[in-house]
Amino acid sequence: MSLRYRGVSYEPTQPQVEISEELIGRYRGAAVSRHTPKQAAAHTPAQGLKYRGAAVK
Repeated sequence: MSLRYRGVSYEPTQPQVEISEELIGRYRGAAVSRHTPKQAAAHTPAQGLKYRGAAVK
């Protein structure tokens, strides 16, 4: 499927994240589930964060 935004064509991409489904209960007779990623991606900068020139933890 090809999409267009302001005259520019692009192909949509889906993130490659494995998701697990957990049944957490029932509500009015219907099963209620929660979707969580199997492994959370941690994005940490190598040199630390800076905000307006000041180092932030």
